[in-house]
Amino acid sequence: MRIAVAHDGTLAAVHEPTSVNVLEMPGCLPFAEVGIDPEAGASDVAWLGTPPRLLVLARYAAHSTAHLIDPLGPRTISEIRLESPMKLFGTIGSHALAVGSLGAAVLTATDTHLTPYHFPARTVPTTAGAAGAQFVVAVPGAIEEWDPATRMPKRRLKLPRPSVITALGGSDRVVWMTTQQDPTRIDVIPLVNRGQPRAHDLPEPIAQVTGHPRSDLLAVVGADTGRLYILDLDGRTGMRIIGPDGITRVETAALVIGRQAGVVAGQAKHPIAFVPLDTRDQVMATPASAAAAAPGLSAPEPEVEVEKPRSSLYDEPPPPPAPAPAAAPAAAPAPVAAPAPARPVAKVGAKSAVPAPVGPSISERFSVWRERMRNAQPRTAEASQPVAVDRRPTWRDEAVGWYRAVAAGTAERDAPISLAIDQLIVRLELPPELQPALVLLYGAHLSGDGAAPFDVARVLGRDWNEALGRGQLAARGITTYDDSRVRLSRAIQRALDDLPPETGTLVGEPGTVSLLGPCAVVAAHDVPLVPFAERFLGAVGGAILVGNSLGDSVLLEAQARGAVPMIRTRDVLEQPMIVVADSEHAADQLGLPRID
Repeated sequence: MRIAVAHDGTLAAVHEPTSVNVLEMPGCLPFAEVGIDPEAGASDVAWLGTPPRLLVLARYAAHSTAHLIDPLGPRTISEIRLESPMKLFGTIGSHALAVGSLGAAVLTATDTHLTPYHFPARTVPTTAGAAGAQFVVAVPGAIEEWDPATRMPKRRLKLPRPSVITALGGSDRVVWMTTQQDPTRIDVIPLVNRGQPRAHDLPEPIAQVTGHPRSDLLAVVGADTGRLYILDLDGRTGMRIIGPDGITRVETAALVIGRQAGVVAGQAKHPIAFVPLDTRDQVMATPASAAAAAPGLSAPEPEVEVEKPRSSLYDEPPPPPAPAPAAAPAAAPAPVAAPAPARPVAKVGAKSAVPAPVGPSISERFSVWRERMRNAQPRTAEASQPVAVDRRPTWRDEAVGWYRAVAAGTAERDAPISLAIDQLIVRLELPPELQPALVLLYGAHLSGDGAAPFDVARVLGRDWNEALGRGQLAARGITTYDDSRVRLSRAIQRALDDLPPETGTLVGEPGTVSLLGPCAVVAAHDVPLVPFAERFLGAVGGAILVGNSLGDSVLLEAQARGAVPMIRTRDVLEQPMIVVADSEHAADQLGLPRID
């Protein structure tokens, strides 16, 4: 059993091997069930968007199927096939990260579609999660932050020691992780330094840990005892143990962050239980005056507050139980796993989900739920509060700082790691040894000037060929040399600045270009090429830069952006490009292979 809670805290999905039961939070009232294809080897569920939509990913031997489901009905909104077995690692807003042995993909949901996009990580992530508005991805030796919409890396966090990460997540202020080497510890990497503890030690190995991208709380399930621990990564309160009512051993748990903060917990053959958390645990809402933080929990004897098994964490004692007849235990509520006869059911798997008949009582419940969803929309948080600006240092800040240290002669370390620069090196097919020069020149660009040839030679191990314009960078037009300064070309600057290209219009998503050489297509002279280019995106593997005219700038700009240039020309170069001919006869004269 696994539990997934929507980001707004209004719905929860109880995931079992052959079905998913949808519950309303915080009352844990079931009102819909989704069946899973029994032929699937395994499956994952998650919530996307607002209002929440259920994403069900079923894995088979050689492929996966992803279903986007509207819980009101329930009904299938969209169904897609992924050509490899994949697993859901994390969700942010309307984006989900799916990872398989052959690569990763970002699944983006709309009101009518579910669209997969290539996740251009250099290596297949070992695990991933959500932190604030970013995906956090574990790669060898580091954790990378990725923007879910642009699918571009934002920052790389080096691990303090080599570790195999088993779980990963965080918020806007911290990143947390568990490792194979320390199964009882949760390590914390502060993004905003508030004096947080750097580690939290539990008295037993960790079976499951879940968080929320807008909260510094974690719900942790112990592997030996099945206890449910609540951790505050900000260090404001000590670790606590809570006992959900009616559950003897917690098997799965999830945080609920919404109008009421709490923890939902489950055990096989037991009703799902919701435990509210008091106001000191509300998401990011503790005032500075409440900084009576607990001591670091990494000490050998961490502070632990043990709560008696009850359904509330408020300070006042629970009301005395009402007298019950002797036969009361037999009247205990049925487990959530047993679907009620009147509950609408949809099947997901080899066939599309079909809405089941909904009785009047269910429709009335749906109406109430819609009203609650409407009232729960985060309009106050979005409309009344100013837009938050991420003021944390980025890779650009590191590039500027390193350039200034090199120029001042005080640099004592290698060039900072920049995934944008690394991606550029791969796309331009440059040797990795030139990475320090590109970081230096981009830092000089951001500082408003070029770099001295001496500094370029120094970061390249006294390679004066590149510094004086006799190397690959100059030959490829990547750098310019003027007034004893070395600068990145304008096309490279704009690509690293995330500005639109100047030599044409970019169509599609940048990626790894699979086109090996020039090819031809036919389009009449009056056919606009920008919409025409969309039909060839699947054949080229990356984006298409519809160029204004043929020249070195459009070729370089297309390559730097992971794209193939599409140009009306009679000049054919021996590199990946799409030549547009006005007629079949003109295309035959080019002597190039055609693409459909």
